[in-house]
Amino acid sequence: MIEVKRIIKKAIATTGLETPLKTIFSELEFETTSYCNRKCDYCPNVDYERFGAEEKFFMAESTFLNLVCQLKKLDFKGQISPHLYGEPLIDPRIYEWIGHLKRELPAVKIKIVTNADFLTEETFNILDRCGLDILYISKHAKTLSKQAKAVIENHKDNHERIKIVINDFYNDFLTSQEMFTNRGGDIDLKSLELKRQPIRCPYALYPVINSFGDLVICCQDFHNEYVFGNINDRDLGDIWFDPNNIEIRTRIYRGEMDLGICKTCMM
Repeated sequence: MIEVKRIIKKAIATTGLETPLKTIFSELEFETTSYCNRKCDYCPNVDYERFGAEEKFFMAESTFLNLVCQLKKLDFKGQISPHLYGEPLIDPRIYEWIGHLKRELPAVKIKIVTNADFLTEETFNILDRCGLDILYISKHAKTLSKQAKAVIENHKDNHERIKIVINDFYNDFLTSQEMFTNRGGDIDLKSLELKRQPIRCPYALYPVINSFGDLVICCQDFHNEYVFGNINDRDLGDIWFDPNNIEIRTRIYRGEMDLGICKTCMM
């Protein structure tokens, strides 16, 4: 049954009936900081600090403001996720930046992925006032902190606006590893023989911007090896709709894995 589904997906992707890269993307990720306080066995962060010196961990405010202006030009109304491999709640600017995004782009939804180590009732209430829409908690320990547990208990099922999602990566890693990818070949998984290269890869369909402002191939590109441009030098729309970018991503979407990172990527 799995093989039949893959054949059908491949056929759909190669017919040309679907052209998701010809229209504006519906999602965008950018990292305000590349630093994470955790060093999990199943994350490339455990072995390698992406940007070295501490002063390079944080996105410049000018880069952030450039991004917002460029998204306004594109009339972007999708989902914005200010996270990548860093822990967003470490960045003290995150609350102000979420508020700015909501003021400048009122139609967008904002999603944060956090390990919840810094999540308290106070930080949750600030995120609420700033306009956060989705709080996605990645559990990377046997238990969450008492403060994080209290937030979940108080708000998960009864908060009027913020949707709280919890995924237990810690226990999944110890058991089925169903939720894991191998991060473009960076991570060894015991379940690797059960995983396949993606067809109609969702990661090829939206921009991912690192803390320097580089648009990289996807969220699996931990080492920033595939850079299509920098939003401080060229508008995001121009980079995204560049024929070279569209061609590479279309081939990935069709399952034609030409890039080194794609050849070793299993999901």
